[in-house]
Amino acid sequence: MSGPREDGAPAPSVPPVLADSQALLEFRAILENATVGILFTRNRVVVRANPLAAQMFGYTLAEFVGLPGQVLYPSEEAYRNVGATAGPVLSEGQPFRDEIEMCRKDGSTFWCRLSAKAINPLRTQEGTIWIMEDATQDMRMRETLARTTGELSAILETAVLGIAVVRHRCVERCNRRFEELFGYAPGEMDGQSTRLWYVTEEDYLGIGASAYPDLVAGNRHQRDQIFRRKDGGTFWGRLSGRAFSQDAPDEGSVWMLEDISEERSAAEHLRLTLEEQRTIFDNAAVGIMFVRERTVRRCNRKLEEIFGYGPGELAGRSTQVFYPTYDEYMSHGRRAYEIIRRGDTFIGETRVRRRDGSVFWVRATGRGIGTRAGEDETDVVWIFEDVTERHRAEAALIAARDELESRVVERTAELATANVQLQEEIFERMQAEQRVWHLAHHDVLTGLPNRALLLDRLGRALAAAERYRHRVAILFVDLDRFKSINDSLGHAVGDALLVQVAQRLTATVRAIDTVSRLGGDEFVLVVQEVASTDDIVLVAEKVIDALAPAVCVDGHELRITPSVGISVFPDDGAEPYALMKNADTAMYHAKAQGRNNFQFFAAAMNEAATRFFSLEHRLRAALRQEALHLQYQPLVDLDAGAVCGMEALIRWRDPEQGPISPADFIPVAEETGLIVPIGEWVLRKALHQNRLWQEAGHPALPMSVNLSPRQFGQKGLVDMVRQALADSGQPAELLELEITESSLMQDVEATQARLAELAAMGVRIAIDDFGTGYSSLNYLKRFQVNKLKVDQSFVRGLGSSRDDAAIIAAILGLARSLDVDALAEGVETREQLQMLVAAGCRRFQGYLFARPQDPDRTDDLFAPPGLR
Repeated sequence: MSGPREDGAPAPSVPPVLADSQALLEFRAILENATVGILFTRNRVVVRANPLAAQMFGYTLAEFVGLPGQVLYPSEEAYRNVGATAGPVLSEGQPFRDEIEMCRKDGSTFWCRLSAKAINPLRTQEGTIWIMEDATQDMRMRETLARTTGELSAILETAVLGIAVVRHRCVERCNRRFEELFGYAPGEMDGQSTRLWYVTEEDYLGIGASAYPDLVAGNRHQRDQIFRRKDGGTFWGRLSGRAFSQDAPDEGSVWMLEDISEERSAAEHLRLTLEEQRTIFDNAAVGIMFVRERTVRRCNRKLEEIFGYGPGELAGRSTQVFYPTYDEYMSHGRRAYEIIRRGDTFIGETRVRRRDGSVFWVRATGRGIGTRAGEDETDVVWIFEDVTERHRAEAALIAARDELESRVVERTAELATANVQLQEEIFERMQAEQRVWHLAHHDVLTGLPNRALLLDRLGRALAAAERYRHRVAILFVDLDRFKSINDSLGHAVGDALLVQVAQRLTATVRAIDTVSRLGGDEFVLVVQEVASTDDIVLVAEKVIDALAPAVCVDGHELRITPSVGISVFPDDGAEPYALMKNADTAMYHAKAQGRNNFQFFAAAMNEAATRFFSLEHRLRAALRQEALHLQYQPLVDLDAGAVCGMEALIRWRDPEQGPISPADFIPVAEETGLIVPIGEWVLRKALHQNRLWQEAGHPALPMSVNLSPRQFGQKGLVDMVRQALADSGQPAELLELEITESSLMQDVEATQARLAELAAMGVRIAIDDFGTGYSSLNYLKRFQVNKLKVDQSFVRGLGSSRDDAAIIAAILGLARSLDVDALAEGVETREQLQMLVAAGCRRFQGYLFARPQDPDRTDDLFAPPGLR
């Protein structure tokens, strides 16, 4: 698009002959310099081709022209199949696209991506245009090279972007995509004023006024703008353009338009304006320079910063300034240019020197962009990246970076053959786009595909499975109790653990499968071409086995187990989101089954998940609205015939369902993290109530409060307890914290330190449900514990199970040996009491003495019915 002339005179029209000549030159330049093979066939004979097409098949251009089409295929049957498939499509005027196996002159075969269109669909015998691209490597790297393939196809009327040539603010020609964006028929926009693009006259005049100075200055003009379609509708587009000649911007400019309506709703993924791309490029972590005759012709600011030079100081200097010695300069040059002159990309790491003389390592990537006429020297685009620290990084990360830099160089080389003046600008944009794409589709911590790329690959896997009647398994992997590691040891340790988990999961699947990290400790595996359920079970078992060995991080020996939920296409859903949701539901079921296992999705799980999320929602509201309350159950000392303490027990009466058992809502609170604020509320409420009882004249008794595993693992636990005691005015000696065995044994060193801090304050520690966990006596004797509470499951078995009686006797004996108190909970009958007394137990808790009561029932609390 061109701006108005300064003298206000109407823009001169372009004579048709000149326009046709210009178009012919443009099309010929595209044909001769295209990075894809292009050939024309008529009556199934090659009548014309570009050099790259002949080279692709191993012929000279002279040998290639005139060949019958059949010799390009590995068999007559393959030739006939393509004709049968392409004929109907071409005769309908549609482009034919496919990937098929082709045959070179020497008989070797390769995979070729074809795009064809009949010159005249009504008379296909007039000839067909074929665009060919060697897709052998793409078969292995289809996903990562999809965008590059799309951009190559865009050059020949399959563009993702709309492209238009504008002269005197009128459309001289545009591609089909440009017409589709505005809703016009083919050819309908040719010759039309660009005023049609804009909603208002002010928009039209405004872009002319702002674009013209950029075009005159030889700069690229870019903007995000609301455009108007033919039917009056509007859309957001990203428009960028540049004049063919800054001396005569009215004579012609090229404009690219992209529909960014959807992208504007995704804030982090929509920074694709050309100004932002330049910002990304200017702040890139790699240096780029254009070298001719081993002399720096042009470089970016990052390269100058890497080598310690000021702006513009490197231009015109020999590349020898980058090397510590002349021998290294010559040696690196021989190795690099030998590869570059063959048309290949050189990638290597070498020592280089900064301006101040310091030596460091860089990865140098070089690609020739053509040999100038009459000279042997090849122009080269070089990319330098400081890899001094990366030498110590993982080999996988190095390979990934090499691949990324290689793609950037390859893209630069492809664009270089088009227009030399525009090449450097296009290179900058492509480099930024590749980086943004990679960041947008991969997890920064682990390098695994993120949710966006996972959904793309899962969609492709489902399409292939539906086509070939395969199954696809989705495994949703969540690390058990990972948050406690983060909270207790810090996020740095947690991140290092996640990296090792990602590596182990990747090693359990095939190359065609996908391992993705959604965030936090959630991973998703997509397993393709599944033949039976046994195959899925084998993969799930491999995942559990792979995570079983301990992980050493910063001197900590960590053990992590997974809960795995599995959904299968097409049994459990036909689209990605449904399968992901069902696998997630199955994962929660695996956690409910005790963790460290895998569960296949079943329809009943959705009902359970719905109940879980409903309960979570109402529990959050109850906490926010202070709808929870506490009841208290006395602890009895039989020798003294009196109450020796109180235990605070949380209760919830829901407006919709009435009383809800703690056994139902406490696991939900633990799983969602609500247990932390709930636990703090319980502690403060119980301490405050104890103070109120004392002020009312009741005896000062220890108050027992339960700590959940997640709450005990919180870094700020000790400070929270200290503050709660200070706020309530209660002495630490009247607080007894009850902790389960499993909580104590998750991280023994951290547990020992935390218990020592609490003991130093004077807080008492009781091990709740003792005998049901997996305590090590070696560790138990090191913990500062004041009481063991015999689990009620053993008490219930008295009189019917010798094993329970033996376990209780062992626990009481252990308590005496360790010189700590022992208390039996869940005592409900006189028979149980008598057997416990006979075993040596003197302190009890249970319905036999008193049920949990509201705090105002002081008669039943301080003088329980069971002691009267």
